[in-house]
Amino acid sequence: MQAADADEQIRDLIRGLTAMKAARRARKTDAAGFAEQLRTARSAPDRVQIEFNGERVWVRRGATVLAAALKNRIRLMHVCGARTICSTCRVRVEGGSSSLSTPQTKEHLALRLHLDFRSRHRLACQARIEGPVEVNSVFPLCGNLPGD
Repeated sequence: MQAADADEQIRDLIRGLTAMKAARRARKTDAAGFAEQLRTARSAPDRVQIEFNGERVWVRRGATVLAAALKNRIRLMHVCGARTICSTCRVRVEGGSSSLSTPQTKEHLALRLHLDFRSRHRLACQARIEGPVEVNSVFPLCGNLPGD
């Protein structure tokens, strides 16, 4: 009877190893697919060149001005965490205002609350980039960032 138990244990081990090999192959396939997705995203034509405080950078179409600035390590004040409350991420649009999304009611109210009625001003946390645009921050930061 012990020989039969030993044979059964060996069969269980072989089944387990076979399942592990199949899982490993599936992970490799998933990794290859993920790498292909990254290559496709990197070469995608949905990138736009903008000028921010005189610095030209490439950003993803549809991103907010604030997200584009932070992603490219451009310093821009944003106290409320992009919740349209503080208006400290205000930017002045120097060119390409038609390449930004239209202001929503919440943004209009935030700018009026802070007594900023100029049409060239937008909140960087709300303005989405649709094409080439040139903006300058109204409240630049002073000092160095960690790692600078």
